[in-house]
Amino acid sequence: MRHLRDVGAAEHLTPIIWRRKDGYMFSEDPADWIEYEKKQLAQILGRLTRMITGTLDPHLARYPDDEWAQLVTDQLTGVRSTLAQLSKPSRS
Repeated sequence: MRHLRDVGAAEHLTPIIWRRKDGYMFSEDPADWIEYEKKQLAQILGRLTRMITGTLDPHLARYPDDEWAQLVTDQLTGVRSTLAQLSKPSRS
């Protein structure tokens, strides 16, 4: 499966997506690709948000002058905003 996702889809220029009811599949419909991409970005956003609120925020609260924590916060603020924007559901 990893080979299909990493190599096969790119070689054949047909994105592979995943749906709960169908599992992995090739799709010719751009709407399917966009839906899958948005769901993947929403999952990444969720993981990133949990890391920020569960680890980085407490780190900064205890050590507000920590350069590493400040750097990560500065960088991830933009990433988090971008992921939130990109993962928004389409208006139909």
